[in-house]
Amino acid sequence: MPNISQDMPALPEYTSLGEYLQSFSDITQIDAMFYSLSGILVHKNHVYTDEKLIQQQLDLKQMINYTIFPVTYNSNLWGFILCNSEKVSQQRINLSKNYLSNILKQVFKDSHSNSQADVLNSLTKSAFSQINYLSILLKISPRVQPSELPSITDEFHSHHDRTESYNSLKRASEYVLKNITQPLSLNEVANSVYLSSSYLSRLFKKYLNVTFVYYVNHMKIAKAKEKLALTTRPINVISTDVGFTQTSYFTKTFKKVTGMTPSEFRRQNVTTTRIFTVPHTIDWTSKDTVFDVSQRFFNRKGIDFFYQTANSYLYVNSIDHLTDTAENRGWLFTVDGQQPTKTANEILVKNFSEIQWLYTDLTGV
Repeated sequence: MPNISQDMPALPEYTSLGEYLQSFSDITQIDAMFYSLSGILVHKNHVYTDEKLIQQQLDLKQMINYTIFPVTYNSNLWGFILCNSEKVSQQRINLSKNYLSNILKQVFKDSHSNSQADVLNSLTKSAFSQINYLSILLKISPRVQPSELPSITDEFHSHHDRTESYNSLKRASEYVLKNITQPLSLNEVANSVYLSSSYLSRLFKKYLNVTFVYYVNHMKIAKAKEKLALTTRPINVISTDVGFTQTSYFTKTFKKVTGMTPSEFRRQNVTTTRIFTVPHTIDWTSKDTVFDVSQRFFNRKGIDFFYQTANSYLYVNSIDHLTDTAENRGWLFTVDGQQPTKTANEILVKNFSEIQWLYTDLTGV
C-alpha cells in the first residue's frame, strides 16, 4: 500500500469520498473518480491501492474524454477528480464543480476535521498536454536530480513512470499503425505524443526490443505483403500505398525483411487467400511465444483460433472459420517476414515486430 503522509487524509476519509462520489454519479449520470498523488484511486464506492487494480480501472484510451479537476488539501496539491465527459456537455461538467466542492467539504465535516479541500477549475487539454510534456522533460533532463523532484513515495514514482511510459509508447505505436500507409519519421511520431524523439527512440528499444525504424519498416512490409498476396495492384502503387516515396527503396527494404523481392513474394503466394497481421504491442512479455500473443490478439478481435497438440507439437488448424485439410488447405505463420522451422509455442517474440498468419488454399491448383 502506498505510504500516506500524516498531513494527508486517512483511509476512512477516502472511503467517505467514495460514497459521496457514487451518489454524485447516480444523480448526475457523470462517472467520476478521484486519484491522489499518493497512489490511491477512489471509484464507484471503492478505494484502490494496488497498482494493477488501478490500471484496470483507468482506461488509458478513454482519458482524452475526461475533464480533470485539480484538488488541493490544506493548500497543497492532493490529487485530481476525473469526470467522464464523453456523453455530457462541457457546460454541465463545469457546473458540477460546485457540487464536487461541497462533497469534499462534507467529507471532512463528517470526520470532524479542520482540514480544507478545494476543487480548482478544470484543466484544459492544452494545459494537460503541457503538464505531461513537462513531466517528461524533468525525467530526461540531466540537470534535474531525483532529489530535486517532489518526493511522494518511491512506490508511487515507480508506478507513475511505468504507467507514463506504457501510455506514451502505446499511443506512439498506435499512431504508427494508424498511419502506416504514410511516410513516417521519428520526429513526427514523437510530436504526436508530446515526447522528444530521443526519448521515444529509447522507449521503443527498451520496451519493444527493436528500433523505431526497424518497427516501422516491418509494419510497412507486413502491410505490403497483404496487398501483394491478396490484390493485383502494381508493385509501384503498393509501394506508395504503404508510405514509400521511392519504389527502389521499397524493393530494397522488402528484400531485406523477407529475403525475396516483391515480385518473388507475389509469385510464391498466389494461393494465399487470407492474412492476419499481429503487430508487436507493449503487452508482449519476455516469456511470450508466437502462440501466446497470437491467441491474445484473436481473442481481443473476437476471432476463433483453434489448435491441436500431438507429442508436444502444436499447430493451429483453424482461424476465423478457415480450417486445415489434410492436403490442400492450411495455416502457416511468419515472424518478421521469415518462416521459421519451429512451432508457434517454441518461438519467443520479444525481439520481433510482427507475426503474420497466412491461409493457403491449393484447391484447383
